[in-house]
Amino acid sequence: MKFGRVIGNVVSTIKNEKLHGIKLAIVEPLDDDGNVIGNNEIVGDFLGAAVGNLIIWIADGETISSALGRKNIPLRGSIVAIVDKVDMEKKNKVLNG
Repeated sequence: MKFGRVIGNVVSTIKNEKLHGIKLAIVEPLDDDGNVIGNNEIVGDFLGAAVGNLIIWIADGETISSALGRKNIPLRGSIVAIVDKVDMEKKNKVLNG
């Protein structure tokens, strides 16, 4: 599982038929301190995350395919949780979603 923030949505009029009905979100990966790391990813959003939300996502398309009972959904990952708040007591830091 990875930590990130939703920075946008993807709108597509033409897409793979297995993606019909699936909302796509652009996620920027974050480290434990909330700093951006790596490249942005397009992932499936089955929870209705909004732009700016902190999220937990998985970089595994096969897991979400299994959970939905579909085969070979062309996704690199999906959002599995929307985070309300991260409270890091030892670092005296709070990240809000």
